[in-house]
Amino acid sequence: MLLILFVSFFILLLINVPIAFSLALACIFALLYDGGIPLTVAPQRIFNGLDSFPLLAIPFFILAGGIMERGGVSIKIINLANALVGHIRGGLAMITVLASMIFGSMTGSSTASTAAIGKIVVPPMNEKGYSKGFSAALVAASGSLGSVIPPSITLIIFGVTASASIGKLLIGGLIPGILMGVSLMLVSYIIAIVKGYPAEKTSFKKLLLSFSDSILALFMPVILLGGIMSGFFTATEAAVVAIIYGGIIGMFVYRKLRLKDLPEIFYETILISSMVILIIGVANLFGWIITSLQLPQILIEFITSLTENEYMIMFLILILLLFVGVFMEASAAIIILTPVLLPITNQIGVDPIHFGVVMIAALAIGVVTPPMGVNLFVASAITNLNVTKVINYIWPFVVALIIALVIITYIPSLVTWLPSWVVK
Repeated sequence: MLLILFVSFFILLLINVPIAFSLALACIFALLYDGGIPLTVAPQRIFNGLDSFPLLAIPFFILAGGIMERGGVSIKIINLANALVGHIRGGLAMITVLASMIFGSMTGSSTASTAAIGKIVVPPMNEKGYSKGFSAALVAASGSLGSVIPPSITLIIFGVTASASIGKLLIGGLIPGILMGVSLMLVSYIIAIVKGYPAEKTSFKKLLLSFSDSILALFMPVILLGGIMSGFFTATEAAVVAIIYGGIIGMFVYRKLRLKDLPEIFYETILISSMVILIIGVANLFGWIITSLQLPQILIEFITSLTENEYMIMFLILILLLFVGVFMEASAAIIILTPVLLPITNQIGVDPIHFGVVMIAALAIGVVTPPMGVNLFVASAITNLNVTKVINYIWPFVVALIIALVIITYIPSLVTWLPSWVVK
């Protein structure tokens, strides 16, 4: 039954069947082969996977990201990032990373961050002499930070799947997200020196003006993280606060958001949310089948037969996550692998919050790793550049992100220290 489940799933993926339908069909094939489980179990398990209040945070954060992008928040963030790091050699590259970190803290989506920031920063980078391949690769890599920096949609999905505190998971992703961002900035700086990329002229006056102009936009992550950490509201409620706050400043302060923009924003939100939630529901059925077939126990026995060293076990898990992240959408990977891997990490004493952030960070690297990294294709579309050109420039950034991932994995306090202060 396991063989039919996985072989049919990967065959369907190879012939380009959408992942949600690949998962569903693979589950149905396995259930039909078994014969002892009625097919009525399938819709029941799918519904059970979606019957979760925290999942409401996903469409809410997607809607908040759309409102802020249309409301002029992203351009304010770009201007502030320019004033902060533009004077450093390769400043435009660092602006891209810093802006993606800030914007990622508002949208929770790596794809949304890549698209929003890329449209703004790539044209000036090309004008200043940055190669198109470098610009596209950097935008793709820095966009991946949106999966780790709170409020991350993938962290929310892990929290629902693992029955872990979503508030603690979101706060736990803050320091790792910053570390990954700093690693990308360091690589950008080294490449800028080697290639002779220029620095931007800036001044203290410009910094003050940019800060005052963007201060309302910057209050967004402060309000969200402060509210979650203090226990004033949950992660789901924080998403609603983000929508209201983003709508107010976009419509009445920056005056970029108009009522006629809302139907398109709602449509995009519904489209993206429905795709993500469909995958979550079907992947819950997939996860139930592999759990009922005792795959976690089989995998535990296999890994512990190779080594009982907890550091080596985590290393093997990292290799698995990096490999899976290349070929599978993160939401599906989380729901499929969490029931398998969480018992293993619990057995060796790894904090579930720590493991959740490590898992999401590893899968985030997958969105920029060839051949299936979705951010590579988004960056390729933005820059009108063949994706193979983007791939040629992505490798230094992938290496930097992997080094940051290893540090996060083996220094748990980088993840668990801040959540220890969370009330809820």
